[in-house]
Amino acid sequence: MSPLRLIARRLVNIPNFNNKRFGSILKDQLVLKRITPSISTSFGIKKINFCTMADGGNIPTKEELSTKLTPLQYHVTQEKGTERPFTGEYDKKFDEGTYSCIVCGQYLFSSNTKYDSGCGWPAFNDVLEKGRIKLLPDTSGVGGNLLLLIANPGRIRTEVQCSRCSAHLGHVFDDGPKPTGKRYCINSASISFLPGGKEKST
Repeated sequence: MSPLRLIARRLVNIPNFNNKRFGSILKDQLVLKRITPSISTSFGIKKINFCTMADGGNIPTKEELSTKLTPLQYHVTQEKGTERPFTGEYDKKFDEGTYSCIVCGQYLFSSNTKYDSGCGWPAFNDVLEKGRIKLLPDTSGVGGNLLLLIANPGRIRTEVQCSRCSAHLGHVFDDGPKPTGKRYCINSASISFLPGGKEKST
């Protein structure tokens, strides 16, 4: 039996055992062994999710998300799906508040930057902070057709993901209003809304 498995068997049986502290210790060991820390590693007793959020909580596993999220929310955030245009809850919502990731709760967009683009999805011309999202090339529009990709470079879109949990949010385009010129086209199913006059920054 490996040392890590032996430690796991002993510690999980201690009354009032702090699993978060245990996860932190073992995560350090896994990193040293060059094992990706975001995986869920089985120790024979239970699975421990090492993908942690900034507030110390764990990002839900795929199994947990399948019960936490609606089928549409799961399809959009975990399978890079897209809700049908003009059907999203927040497409025409312009109340004052903050929009956060539906998966991990990280705050992403302010109502101050939301506008009606007419595209059928919630649109923002900026994010709360650049570090809260990830931008990745999306070639799904051309599939594996390299000739089509070469002939139509404009078919490569830019995907927007949550930087904390990598949930798919939508895409960003360069046809937005000034001063940024950006249109963050975001699925309603990938975000939640927190009303209030004071914009959140956590």
